[in-house]
Amino acid sequence: MNRRRNISVESIMVILLLIILAVSISVLIFEGSLTYRKILTNKNNEENIRIALSYVNMRVKQNDLSNYITVDEDAFEGSDVLTIDHHDAEEGLMSYIYWKDGYLWECYTDGPLDHNLSSEIIPLAGIDFEMSDEGQYITTTVMAMNNQDEIQLTQLTTLRTD
Repeated sequence: MNRRRNISVESIMVILLLIILAVSISVLIFEGSLTYRKILTNKNNEENIRIALSYVNMRVKQNDLSNYITVDEDAFEGSDVLTIDHHDAEEGLMSYIYWKDGYLWECYTDGPLDHNLSSEIIPLAGIDFEMSDEGQYITTTVMAMNNQDEIQLTQLTTLRTD
């Protein structure tokens, strides 16, 4: 009788150990997936910043002539607007690059800025443009959220003066 009792106690202990092991593995998998999601979100936000800076730099360099690029601070619903006046084959057309509702937008039109004609470029927490007093460079600052922290990256784009 005593032997049967020992076997049942041993069996219960093995089952309890297996349950503890299963719960521990489940907790590790859950915590790992949360960490993975945070890392992936941070990486995506950092990529969005680099993409936005590269996009602005490319658009400026495509149309870089003296007096063709301006920055209008707080020009569209409190957001800075980078205005690009096109030349050559696109003479008379304008590009407006601005931030609204968590996205970088571009409006390519032959008239004034119209949000209904704009294209959503990439999600961002914000973007600021600032032109130097001499008009020699544009400072672009892009913001994104990583977890609870706001990160910023700034880029200087030099302009031709011819």
